[in-house]
Amino acid sequence: MSTILNICSDLPTRTYATGDAVLTEGSRDGEILFLKSGSLDIRVGDSAITTISAPGAVLGEIAVLLDRGHTASATALQDTECYVLENAEQALAEHPEINKEISRALARRLTRAGESVAELSKQVEFDRDLGDFEMMMLWEGE
Repeated sequence: MSTILNICSDLPTRTYATGDAVLTEGSRDGEILFLKSGSLDIRVGDSAITTISAPGAVLGEIAVLLDRGHTASATALQDTECYVLENAEQALAEHPEINKEISRALARRLTRAGESVAELSKQVEFDRDLGDFEMMMLWEGE
């Protein structure tokens, strides 16, 4: 991710204190954030999805690319600093190198998601003889 941090080094930064909302699910701000330092709790609704602390992680790109609200909320778990790409839709057209790095980040996420689905499919296939009701009960306990 150091490539994206090098590319973003001229962008303005924004700091967040522990507990600050960085992104709010459903909101639209037209910005893409690149994590410079810190740690973020990512949630969809009340469900914890992941913790992000890797410098260069991209946030808000899905909302910009799909012209919709944010798909998740992000809250600072510690003091956090992000590079901010304001007016991101226009800025992406003017900065193809940033667009390329965002595409790579999305491709990595899609690959990990595909691998997770394949692993879950193996688990379901192994337990297929339990039937639908028993399968639902098996998953409810986790």
